[in-house]
Amino acid sequence: MAKPTGQSQYTTPQVSLGSKTLGGGLNSTAGNLQLEDNESSKLQNIDFDKFGSILKRNGYTALNTSAIASSPASDGLFWHEWNASGTQTRKLMNVAGGKFWKMDDLDGTWDDITGALTITSGNHCDFESFLNECYVTNGYDVPFKWTGTGNGSAMTVPSSLTKAKYVKQFNNYLFLANVYVGTTYYPSRFYWSNLKDTGTWLSTSWIEIAKDDGQEITGIKVLSDRLVVFKGRSIYNVFFTGDADIPFTVSKSNSPVGCVAPFSIQEVDNGLVFLAPDGIYYYDGNNSYKISVRIQTTLDSFNQTKMNTVVSSVYRKKNLVYFAFCSSSATTHDRVIVWNYFLNSFSVYSGMAIAGMAQVFPDGMEERPYFADYSGFAYRMDTGENDYPLNVKTAIDSYYYTNWKTYDDLVSKKGIVQCNIFYTISNSVVTFVYAYDFEDADQFSLSLNLSTSTSTYGSAIYGTARYAGAGGAVQRKDVTGRGRAVRFGFKNNTIDESFKIDGFGTWLQLETNV
Repeated sequence: MAKPTGQSQYTTPQVSLGSKTLGGGLNSTAGNLQLEDNESSKLQNIDFDKFGSILKRNGYTALNTSAIASSPASDGLFWHEWNASGTQTRKLMNVAGGKFWKMDDLDGTWDDITGALTITSGNHCDFESFLNECYVTNGYDVPFKWTGTGNGSAMTVPSSLTKAKYVKQFNNYLFLANVYVGTTYYPSRFYWSNLKDTGTWLSTSWIEIAKDDGQEITGIKVLSDRLVVFKGRSIYNVFFTGDADIPFTVSKSNSPVGCVAPFSIQEVDNGLVFLAPDGIYYYDGNNSYKISVRIQTTLDSFNQTKMNTVVSSVYRKKNLVYFAFCSSSATTHDRVIVWNYFLNSFSVYSGMAIAGMAQVFPDGMEERPYFADYSGFAYRMDTGENDYPLNVKTAIDSYYYTNWKTYDDLVSKKGIVQCNIFYTISNSVVTFVYAYDFEDADQFSLSLNLSTSTSTYGSAIYGTARYAGAGGAVQRKDVTGRGRAVRFGFKNNTIDESFKIDGFGTWLQLETNV
């Protein structure tokens, strides 16, 4: 019999829908109904592979198993490479506790090379390798260097220069920027040395960039054929002319913003990423583009008075840039915003205390990320299944929540019959959670065992077993409750455990429009 005209339909056929691309990253800014299907409404300590899976981030291990004396905060970590009499040589450098340190062969032992230097702690350092030497500035003390042997020593600097915040090599000249000459501050000035000669600086070899514009130089970085000079609300390019009398020229870029955090600047995919007053931007050499719109709410929740202290590093092996921030009430960097520039997606790490970061190449080829903390330790990142703050084994608290799914129906309440979860087998147990209608708390919770402890395909009871004994697998979870929108989540906070979720499918019914 035909349904009478105007009569409501209270039940519908069951349908199945899947989500197999989960790598869209965190979107903390959009409203509950505006997230894309591959975006996350809330996550922590999550990475994404290139093909859309989500996984618990790897841990970190302590490089030195006991703290540097007096447990000082690091004022900068740096990987120094040079050629010593025909031998390629590499050292990890650290400034901490008013001392200059090196580490041989990543052996866990910090060697004090301070010598007669006076280094004031609490001032973050800029580093540069050039002409087989390591140069260091901190904006407070006379710039210093290490020649590869013995102790560090004061740099030769321009006449009467007493301080510099930034140091970089460009076209075989060494640059010092944002300087003091005597007791007079020149925040917009940079000097350059003679060609391939850091022992000679002419008193006339300097340029003021937009002098007295109310902004200071906040960082310098080489990009392709130019030295990029950042100020607080603008960006300038310095070009090499080849002219003996006027070797460098300066031009203002079209960027509408500048940089507020000198050590947030990293080179990525033929451009520079950096922290501006209103978010994270990408600079292509002439224009800047905001890339952090989807996490603006998260950035706004951090301690705004500490934004200028943000430190960063790049990890090209996994297409990641790390930015270490202070959370709302913190004064040390306890949150890491992670930008996956291959996927253009963001994640958030916790469980780290990052004072300085470095990109390390132990054999000149293998790339590793390292960081130093506020307590005299340094760590290798992206290794193992646990964290080791202060060399203490600690579980990684990881979770991922999907977007709120309405299945293109904003009217009817849904009955989710089951969820089939595809994952990579591991000796781990994940908590599978879900909730309805924008309830932030987990309303329902089920255990998801990712190990091979149950039967494989062909020998198991339907609906309870996996389809493989190794590699990939799937489990069905029966779901209860009803609502107009549903959100799923995966959580793990257990030592020696990890997880990788490749996707999931839901079997649902539009049960009623009431």
